[in-house]
Amino acid sequence: MITILMPIYNGIEFINESVESILGQTYDAWELIIGINGHPEGSNEYQIAKMYESRNLNIKVLDLHFISGKSEALNEMVKYATYDHIALLDVDDIWHLQKLEMQLPFVQEGYDVIGSRCIYFGNTTHLHGVVPSIPTGNISNNDFFEFNPIINSSAIIKKEHCVWDGYWNGIEDYDLWLSLRMKKRQFYNCPQILVNHRIHRSSAFNSKGNGNRVPELLQKYR
Repeated sequence: MITILMPIYNGIEFINESVESILGQTYDAWELIIGINGHPEGSNEYQIAKMYESRNLNIKVLDLHFISGKSEALNEMVKYATYDHIALLDVDDIWHLQKLEMQLPFVQEGYDVIGSRCIYFGNTTHLHGVVPSIPTGNISNNDFFEFNPIINSSAIIKKEHCVWDGYWNGIEDYDLWLSLRMKKRQFYNCPQILVNHRIHRSSAFNSKGNGNRVPELLQKYR
């Protein structure tokens, strides 16, 4: 059984596509927690998300108006997680309908983090249809300093490891993978393309220059 976390600040216009990709999963032993952060209490974004609770009893929407920042939102949301494994899905991304089912064997094998390959889509046309090259299989001994080897919206993580550092908002996922790699945790990437990763100008990584902070992050672990 898996708890899915979907923190939302920007991108509420994509929520139907992302939630539908969860509702259609062939593995249905999940719960979805949606957290609206960085907006006033009872915001329009919260009201839109709240409607999805009527679609499935396993969907819960939190009004995190008192929180600003993705890491802080995730840390709050994980408190509500029922299950021992956490899957992440950014609201602007879409899962393959067999995503959870195909990753489940590696959850059962005891890996700490399980990811998969992805394909880019969106209004950045030069990247539309591109499949980024990442290592697959057991990547526990790979060099994580070369590049981020885990697609965030593909990740399933043991809940005990789910603590994000707000200082690294925007690259908080890479910080977590590096931290777990240094602790010799076990990583696996499925070779299948299980996530459609949307590339657009308003996404957090692209619009806020977070990529410029990667050298500082790597220095933290050297």
